[in-house]
Amino acid sequence: MTNMLHEFTISFLHKHVDEMIEKLNLHGYYNLYYDQPIEQFTEENGYGFQEVLDADIDLKIILEETAQSPVNVEQAREQIASVLNVDRETIHYEPIEIQDWQQPFPIIDLQNGWKIRPTHSEEEVGGRVIHFEPPRAFGSGLHETTQDCLRFILREDLRGKTVLDVGSGAGLLSISASLAGAEKVVAIDMEDVEAEVLYNAGLNGVEKRISIQQVDVLDPTIKVDGLFDWICVNIAAKEIKELYPFLDSHLVSNGHLLLSGMLDWNFKDALDLYKNYHVDQISYSDEWVTALLRKK
Repeated sequence: MTNMLHEFTISFLHKHVDEMIEKLNLHGYYNLYYDQPIEQFTEENGYGFQEVLDADIDLKIILEETAQSPVNVEQAREQIASVLNVDRETIHYEPIEIQDWQQPFPIIDLQNGWKIRPTHSEEEVGGRVIHFEPPRAFGSGLHETTQDCLRFILREDLRGKTVLDVGSGAGLLSISASLAGAEKVVAIDMEDVEAEVLYNAGLNGVEKRISIQQVDVLDPTIKVDGLFDWICVNIAAKEIKELYPFLDSHLVSNGHLLLSGMLDWNFKDALDLYKNYHVDQISYSDEWVTALLRKK
């Protein structure tokens, strides 16, 4: 059992990071991480990113201490300095308590009577709750578009309805549709998320209402059977345009289409393609746009 963590930090130009990591790996140091320096820019489909090679980065080297394997801090610092051929004084050291190692996913109040409660939380939560095991990639919260989609879904009475969740990820939208009364929910994703979705669904007692398929809906050879009363899509404007034939062919007449992941500079272009739909409502969260459409 890990008693504590020891963090050693050294700064240098990003363009040297691969060389430094290779040296450390050769000497048995594998628990390494750094924040990649990137520049963000806007483009037609949202945001683009590019690496900044001439920026300084802080490379973190983590050593775990157990009762059987204590860490000699000064000796470790000397070894790291020798491996990287740097002055030991340039290596910063900080002990880390285990409970401080990962920022906890917070309880999220959707401001509509519902809350998202991560499984690790010991805090008592009143009202209506969605229990959720956050993937590591979620960091410290839910994206604005996910929260907006949840608010749209959870206000509805979906009893007797069928729902298709396109790009389901960990299954929050599928679970919320089930909690709103949906009779059947199909969650589809390019990745294999079945175990994750069913686990989260089980935390909320709705696992029997949700089925999962691993498919790429942009692949014309892939088929998803059935028509749906509701379809939820939280991706990006370009993909929302590309998905139009698939979405339109799987939604019943007068059915609802929830589109999110668009931005205030590209959502109109995306929605222009959905000419046979009525826009019931548009929600804005900063630059992010969510729209609820109804098929005419």
